[in-house]
Amino acid sequence: MSLLVQGLSYIHPNKDLLFQNITFTISTGEKCAIIGNNGVGKSTLLKILAGKITPASGNIICDGILYMIPQHFGQFDDMSVAEALGVADKLRALSIILDGRGSEKEYEQLNDEWDIPERLEEAFARWQIGHIAPDMLMGNLSGGEKTRVFLAGQDIYKPSVVLMDEPTNHLDTTGRTLLYEYIAHTNRTTVIVSHDRTLLNLLSEIYEMSPTGMQFYPMNYDAYRETVDTETYAKVARLENRQKELAKAEKSARKTIERQQKHASRGEKHSAKKCVARISMGLLRNKSEMTASRLKKMQHEKTEAMKREINEIRLSINEYTGIKIDMSNSVLASKKLLVEARNITFRYAGREAMWSQQPLDLSIFSGERIRLQGDNGCGKSTLLKLITGSLQPTSGKMFRNEALKILYLDQEYSCLDNDLTVYGQLEACNSKRPEHELKTLLNRFLFTSSTWDKKCGSLSGGEKMKLALCHLIVNEDTPDMIIADEPTNNIDIASMDILATVLKNYKGTLLVVSHDEQFIHDVGIERTIYFP
Repeated sequence: MSLLVQGLSYIHPNKDLLFQNITFTISTGEKCAIIGNNGVGKSTLLKILAGKITPASGNIICDGILYMIPQHFGQFDDMSVAEALGVADKLRALSIILDGRGSEKEYEQLNDEWDIPERLEEAFARWQIGHIAPDMLMGNLSGGEKTRVFLAGQDIYKPSVVLMDEPTNHLDTTGRTLLYEYIAHTNRTTVIVSHDRTLLNLLSEIYEMSPTGMQFYPMNYDAYRETVDTETYAKVARLENRQKELAKAEKSARKTIERQQKHASRGEKHSAKKCVARISMGLLRNKSEMTASRLKKMQHEKTEAMKREINEIRLSINEYTGIKIDMSNSVLASKKLLVEARNITFRYAGREAMWSQQPLDLSIFSGERIRLQGDNGCGKSTLLKLITGSLQPTSGKMFRNEALKILYLDQEYSCLDNDLTVYGQLEACNSKRPEHELKTLLNRFLFTSSTWDKKCGSLSGGEKMKLALCHLIVNEDTPDMIIADEPTNNIDIASMDILATVLKNYKGTLLVVSHDEQFIHDVGIERTIYFP
């Protein structure tokens, strides 16, 4: 046994319950994934396991050194690389000792780790960040470099248990390849929260997390998906059968009650003709009413039991299964020139010009499905901003079709106004649609009435993605081009599947930046523009 979790629960400071009864065991050397919908508490669970936050109840037993690679790095921006990794004091103590000024304090801080500089150098070389010095500021590093710094920390601390929270979010293709190779060969117990299906398929166990517990699947992600899909299809078929049975039972109940009422009416008429005494007729009427009441009660109990079963089946089916997407398409003719760049460069203040050695040339035509591919820092996001017009090239010429309408889907879904409510967002982009149509659309995307007054800024990544798609559907001006810049970084796999389906079916120009190979395949990319 390497990690044992028993009856874990967590309650937010506002007293809302996030999850409860989380129990699982991970054996030494096992490599497993924790998956689940956005907001279920996966990152919170990892922080609890790492000892960074305290659970409301439950126990955690770990029989070795535990190391965590976080999802977000903003809290480290004011630290040096050495401080973020927790080795700054050791490096300082070693420097003082080697300078001949060491005291007992410095020797205690160093703790006989004389090889700490060599371990840092070797770890950084392994993760191909040898250009990063320990005294560099974390805030000056790219997201991918920050991730690699913490990945290198494993080789410095040599933990027995490693926790990773969305480790591929900021990694480029090279970084992901290094991580995949590490996962394939490491003997460390590894627990990963991720939506990267390539990474998930390297793991031998899947834990599906819900607010009420964990479901264990001893298989990789593809096998898990096949198993869950089979279960879902069976549940959907069972749901449809139970709904038909309920309709038949309700119809049968109505006919039974109607027959009973007709029978009672005929009995009264028959008794009246035979001059049956009023008191006897009253007794017969009461008996008939009691029989009808019993029948109605029995039928009601039967149908209510069926309704409860139907509701339980419906709740057990993935909430995204029933979402259907219909949207308008671009009106621009195919093969029409939309964007053309000739010998462009761009320079941010205080930095060298991008592409100065090889100025960019490219043409984008309507109907194309293009991927921009290159390592972190090569200028992909800068090019997207040049295409949208939010930046202008430092040199060269940039042509943009005057009729071109662009929707920019970045990883923060900034097309949404964080100060607007969920309903207000749709109302703002299409005030001509009646209120009931907008609310019906929100319901289709699983935004219940309790969420309509929720601010967009408080939504999870998956919720923002769904609302952005609602925004796309109701917007009167259907975009001619959709630009998606790492749109899958902060959403769960179910949300990613919805997004991929929408982008695949979209009949317009698609420009995507993503290091997720499965997502690229799913949206039907036809051309790749490589950055040096």
